[in-house]
Amino acid sequence: MNWNEIRRLAQKNGFRLVMHGKKHDIYRNDKTGMTIQIERHWSQEVRPGLMHRLKKQIGF
Repeated sequence: MNWNEIRRLAQKNGFRLVMHGKKHDIYRNDKTGMTIQIERHWSQEVRPGLMHRLKKQIGF
């Protein structure tokens, strides 16, 4: 799974872009109050441990 797919998954589950950082974008889910950081390396693969943690935070 690459970063672009993680971003789409987050947006599909209610996260919205709050802020652009230097290397990360900040997404927030207003229902849950959860905030996550997603790197802007869209075509690169997400490391397995980080992917598992982000999917858990997103609620997938």
